[in-house]
Amino acid sequence: MNAQPTQINLLNHHAAKRLRQLRERLKLSRPKFAEQLGIPPTTLKNYELGYREIGGGLFLLVANNPELKQHCDWLLTGGPADE
Repeated sequence: MNAQPTQINLLNHHAAKRLRQLRERLKLSRPKFAEQLGIPPTTLKNYELGYREIGGGLFLLVANNPELKQHCDWLLTGGPADE
């Protein structure tokens, strides 16, 4: 069996890292950030730690949140962040 990570796994890993970096950059606790996203704190923790795959629904929550939408492109791609 091949132990190499798949493209999807790598993309998810990078998105999980960026999700945590975004939360930390906004100086929000996990419960506060989860509340802002409208998801349970344990779900956010599972995303950040890579226990749960990040799906399009989370990105839609970010994109549709007036306070977070400017971070959506960076969260998706890691491209230049809007500072």
